[in-house]
Amino acid sequence: MEDSSNMQKKIAELSQTSTNMLLENILKKHNVKLSKEKLSSEQKAKLKKLVKDLQDSFQKLEKMNKK
Repeated sequence: MEDSSNMQKKIAELSQTSTNMLLENILKKHNVKLSKEKLSSEQKAKLKKLVKDLQDSFQKLEKMNKK
């Protein structure tokens, strides 16, 4: 089982990634262009990793709450 400081680090990292993505979406919504319109392969990979990390974290939290 992971210790709480490691879990907090992961949550902070996920929060930062989510915040960055939300900010990028807001900028895109208001037609602020800082980069290409389409997602690059790297961005797609990061997005897939973020979704998987979020799913894993929620599963761990559900298991912790059941105990």
